[in-house]
Amino acid sequence: MEIVGLGYMGLESKNTEGWRTYAPEVLGMAVRPSDGPALLLRMDDRNHRIAIRPGDRDRLSYIGWELLNRPAWEEALQILAAEGYAPEIADPGLREERAVHAMAWIHGPDDVRHEFYYGHGFDSHTFLPGRPHNGFVTGEGGFGHVVLTVPAWTDELNHFIEDVLKFKWFGSGADTGKRRFYRPRRNHRTHAIGYSIVPGVLGLQHVGIEVHDLDDVGIAYDRVLERGDPLMATLGRHTQDPVISFYAFTPSGFPLEYINAGVEDSEVHPFVEGKPESLSIWGHKFNPDAPKPSTMYSAAESVTSDS
Repeated sequence: MEIVGLGYMGLESKNTEGWRTYAPEVLGMAVRPSDGPALLLRMDDRNHRIAIRPGDRDRLSYIGWELLNRPAWEEALQILAAEGYAPEIADPGLREERAVHAMAWIHGPDDVRHEFYYGHGFDSHTFLPGRPHNGFVTGEGGFGHVVLTVPAWTDELNHFIEDVLKFKWFGSGADTGKRRFYRPRRNHRTHAIGYSIVPGVLGLQHVGIEVHDLDDVGIAYDRVLERGDPLMATLGRHTQDPVISFYAFTPSGFPLEYINAGVEDSEVHPFVEGKPESLSIWGHKFNPDAPKPSTMYSAAESVTSDS
């Protein structure tokens, strides 16, 4: 399966209004005008990258995987069907909502709705950041990464990620047996999806987005501190994927990692893909008073979306 990258994601939130200022003023995203209930956030010339819809809880609704073109999309559907996943084809209304040529979706063994699409709408030279900003790293690498929480790493989930989606394993950081990171084969990022293994728990653990300029990380960090938003981890540089980043809680109760200078696939070498003994070279001090992400829930409760 030739997945390009993480193309978009959808969230349900109890606090969509909080995003109207947080997304542009802290993150530098643009809020796209919308006639519907969804708050659409832009990071580049694409129609949107993140859609946030009002709801009675905070949760991940879906993640969208971009295919290169229609033949690649049709091949992906054949692979999914052959593996017993029976993809459902989006109707015209849902295609318009996602702003894509075609889309199909399945419920994965991680209790997440995975959408597969091609032809994402865009309008060249129209992205205007919400604050002075040097831009986000998107393009063929997708818009970033998402880390999900699962109660166990099962054979079914391993088969889905490695054999069905054909994702490449990157590593597990300093927490062997507790984390796993993957990327699509044609993706330059070290990882587009990760899994945090916590017994009895499912849901969204965090989202990562990357910017071109380190100063934009520093400005966002200052604004988080000025607002008094809770941090999950302070500014620091990771060991295995040596980015500089910090983790702060969003208005929807999950942490967002704000990143600069990730390594690309061509730069990954055995040392980076090995087993680091520490999470970070410096910084990333975890806040002992940080709340549990509200987008995580008991594994006995399924909240996968059909919308």
